Amino acid sequence: MDTKQAVDIFVRAALVLVTALAAAGVIYFLFRFLSPFLIGLIIALTLLPAVNLLENWLRWPRSLCVLTAMFFLFLILLLFITFAAVEIAAGLLYLSSVLPVFIKDLVRIADSWVSSTLMPLYDRMTGLFDALEGRQQKTVADSIQSLTAEAAQKAGEFVQVLLNSFADVLLGLPNTITVMIFSLLSAFFIAKDWPLIVGGYRKIVPGFLKGFLNSLRKEWKRSVLGFFAAQCVLVAMSGVIILIGFLVMGIEHAFTAALLLALIDFLPYLGTGLVFIPWILYSFLTGDWFLSIGLSILYGIVIIQRQVAEPRVLSRHLGVHPIPLLITLFLSYQWLGFAGLLLGPAILIMIQSFMKAGIVKGVWEFIVSGGRKEV
Repeated sequence: MDTKQAVDIFVRAALVLVTALAAAGVIYFLFRFLSPFLIGLIIALTLLPAVNLLENWLRWPRSLCVLTAMFFLFLILLLFITFAAVEIAAGLLYLSSVLPVFIKDLVRIADSWVSSTLMPLYDRMTGLFDALEGRQQKTVADSIQSLTAEAAQKAGEFVQVLLNSFADVLLGLPNTITVMIFSLLSAFFIAKDWPLIVGGYRKIVPGFLKGFLNSLRKEWKRSVLGFFAAQCVLVAMSGVIILIGFLVMGIEHAFTAALLLALIDFLPYLGTGLVFIPWILYSFLTGDWFLSIGLSILYGIVIIQRQVAEPRVLSRHLGVHPIPLLITLFLSYQWLGFAGLLLGPAILIMIQSFMKAGIVKGVWEFIVSGGRKEV
C-alpha cells in the first residue's frame, strides 16, 4: 500500500466517521425537538394498512379514509380505557370491602409486635442506658439525636421530591396536550400524503442507498416482530407456571389471576413482583404461612425461569447466538442500569440489522476500496 492509498483510506474513514456523527446529531435533534412528528409518523404507519384497504375497497377520498381509520383507532383506545376503568373500579370496590379487615388485622399484628417485642426491647435498652456513666449517656443521646435529625431531613427531602414531581407533572400537562395535538395533525397529513412522500423518497434517494435502506427496513421489521414474539412467549411461559402454582395452592379464580399476572409481566422492571411481593408480605403478616411460603417459591421459580429462558428465547427469535445477547445485556446494564436491560435488545437489533442489511460490509468496502456495491 503506497502513501496515496493510505491517505485515501484515511480520508474515506474520516468521511464515514463525520457522516455517522452527523446522522447521530440529526437523530438526537429529531428525538429532542421534533418528537411530535415522530409520534405522528408511528401513528400514520399504524393506520396505513387500514387507510389503503378503505381506499381500495370503498373508493373513498384518502382524507376521508384517514379520518375513518383514526376514528376507529380512537374508538378502540376508548374501549380499552373504558374496560381498564371498569376493572379498576371493580378492584377498588373489592378493596373497599377487604381493606378494613386488612387494616384491622394489620393493627392487631402491629399491637402484638409492639407489646411482645418492642416494649421489652425498649425497657431493656432503657436499663442499659441508665447503667451507663454520664459521659456515655450524653454520647448515646447525641448519636440518637443525630440519627433522628438525619432521618427527619431525609423524610423532608423525600416529601419535597415527591411534591416537586407532582408539580412537574401538572406543569407538563399543557406541553403534553400540545404534543398530542401536533402528533395527531402530523399523523393525519403523513397518512394522507403518504403516496407523495414515497414518490419523493424514490426520486431523491440514490439507488445504492435506497437498496441499503430497504434492506435495513426489512431487517428492523423482522427483528422488532421477533422481539415482541419472544416477549409473548416468555409471558406465556410465566403465565402457565403461575397457573399451575395457583392450582396446586388451591387459589380461587386461578385462571383469571394467572392471566392478569401474565399481562403484568409485560411491564418492564416491575413485572409479576408488583403483585407477588405485597401478596407474600400480607400472607406473612397475617400468619398464612402456607400461602406465604407457596407464593415465595412460585415467585422464585418465575424469576429463575425468566432469567434462564429470556436469553435463549430472544436469541431464537432474533436470530442471534445467546452469548452476544448476554454480553449486550450485561454491557447495557453496566452502562445504563436497569434501563439497559430494556435497551440492550434494541441496541442488538440495530447492530444486527446493520450487519444483515449489508451496511457494515458496504461501509468497509467503501473505506478500503472506495467502491459502492448496490444491494
